[in-house]
Amino acid sequence: MVLFVYSALSKLLEFQNFQAQLGQSPLISAYTGFVSYSVLIVELLIAILLAIPKSRYIALLASFGLMLMFTAYIIVILNYSSFVPCSCGGILEKLGWKEHLIFNIAFTILAAIASLLIVNNRSKTIIKLMIIAIIGFALIVTLYIYSEQKMHQENPFIRRFIQGAATQTAEAELTNNFKYYAGTDGKTIYFGDSQAPLHIIAYDTILKTKRHYKIQLERENFPFVSVQVRIAPPYFFLMDGTVPVIYKGKISDWKAKLIMYDNNYYFSKAEIIAPDKVAFRAQQLKTLYNILGTFTFKDSLQVNYAPQLLQKQIDGFFDTDGTMQFDKQSQKFIYTYYYRNQFIITDSNLNLIRRGNTIDTTTKAKLKVVHIKETGQRKTASLPPTVNKLTAISNKLLFVNSKLIGRYEPKEMWKQASIVDVYNIEKNTYLSSIYIYDINKTKLKEMFVIDNNLYAIIGHRLHKYELNKKHFNNK
Repeated sequence: MVLFVYSALSKLLEFQNFQAQLGQSPLISAYTGFVSYSVLIVELLIAILLAIPKSRYIALLASFGLMLMFTAYIIVILNYSSFVPCSCGGILEKLGWKEHLIFNIAFTILAAIASLLIVNNRSKTIIKLMIIAIIGFALIVTLYIYSEQKMHQENPFIRRFIQGAATQTAEAELTNNFKYYAGTDGKTIYFGDSQAPLHIIAYDTILKTKRHYKIQLERENFPFVSVQVRIAPPYFFLMDGTVPVIYKGKISDWKAKLIMYDNNYYFSKAEIIAPDKVAFRAQQLKTLYNILGTFTFKDSLQVNYAPQLLQKQIDGFFDTDGTMQFDKQSQKFIYTYYYRNQFIITDSNLNLIRRGNTIDTTTKAKLKVVHIKETGQRKTASLPPTVNKLTAISNKLLFVNSKLIGRYEPKEMWKQASIVDVYNIEKNTYLSSIYIYDINKTKLKEMFVIDNNLYAIIGHRLHKYELNKKHFNNK
């Protein structure tokens, strides 16, 4: 009685923490809500039934069943789970998992012995204990199988944070807050500067060696507004969609020659697909909706649009805003919406492969758009809630900096870290999430992934995190 009353009350007093810990369990994450309330009710009910002589036999059998299920849970955790979470609180919080297992086995045996001692027909009780044991083990195994499937494929917005999944290994100074990731050749990481567009700095992948380069333009008399540099070794591209203009050059000499100018192909975003192909996002002339397309630079400029990719929900402009990434390893283009839980996967020609979803529940953008008659402009009436802020892609893994808190998550962590969710775009599954901690109350500004390392730009600092291959794999 003392055991179950104490266990139930300790969970009840720290119920939010108890649910958060269950949410990290590899066995019952998907059923956290049901299990958290059920365990509390069953423990208190068993304690009450133990106090009543007439119901004590049933209570002892129930005690045996519950403790055996707790024991089976730990056995599966220690032997078959891909990771081991923290314990469940109370007195057991001070115990390791093996000590926890011994504790549970002891009370399971005590419940079985007590059940035999208070009856005359012990053979029937032994049969009942055996049946309870089989059902208990089967239930835990079933929960494990279905919970893992639901967490990875039908996630009910419960994040999984695995200890040791990402470890910070290096950091570097970027000198100012205007640096952005421009590209990599796998050995060198290049950064552009939005305030000094022609200047490039480069680090090696361990962030020790630093170099500086300056781009030389073939022609400079353009009304530049939003210059972006993209590195796709051995080439680099300098682009400004407001002119519009695109330069191309080699990183061996950093001399840029014009490959597109003096036309009306304005664009707001661009991503390098191949040495002769650039994916872009622009606005349709008649509707002003966002549209995706490609520039191909061969004998002459070829422009192809993919009007069916971006799907309008409200206005076709704000509601289709998002990030663009291209994964060189898988040759996949990914567009992730800012304000809804969806991303689009295409091939290098922007042919749709499939649409995927992030684990949150925002299926429709929560936007209110107003039209200003005097200027003909459209604006949002209030700051819309961002679902997916930043993205990065590497070798079939999509990394998404989410801005929405999941179920059973401690709010305190959101005040001191940014959350990055990881998805396998080949299998269309959620893997797990990691924390990227703030620096001097400054949050994650940009991220990119090279091999099994995630790099985070926070203010004017660059941080390198090594990702555990056991937890983040593309197989």
